[in-house]
Amino acid sequence: MGTRSVTVALCISLISAGTAGYCYTRADALQVQGQWLMERGTAQAEEYANKLDGTAADAQLKSFAERRAVLERAHRWQRGMMLGVLAAVLAAVSAYMLFLLKRLDDQLVDAMGDLRPSAPPPEPVSSERTPALVSSAQR
Repeated sequence: MGTRSVTVALCISLISAGTAGYCYTRADALQVQGQWLMERGTAQAEEYANKLDGTAADAQLKSFAERRAVLERAHRWQRGMMLGVLAAVLAAVSAYMLFLLKRLDDQLVDAMGDLRPSAPPPEPVSSERTPALVSSAQR
């Protein structure tokens, strides 16, 4: 849990933000195209109202069907954008939490180093077994 995890979380956040930006540009372009199709359909409706010709009505219905398909694609890109923003925020929060955990871990290591006395290391225990009862020469 070191700087590598923080770096990975930040990279994921940047990649997600870039993805969200790309999805935004695609959705915006499709929204503009949908607006143009709406204006075209409105013009065709005015033409139909003036001439009462069935071909203008058919063209208008075709324009509205195209607009609907374009706006459905735009909504898909908008969902991708929202997921990208959500992933970027979650990754950024995770990076911050990992950074705080790393800092806390470093502080705990420093605190434990200060608490330990500078006593000599303990003597190694021999592998020989010492008898529990020692015989004495007192009689």
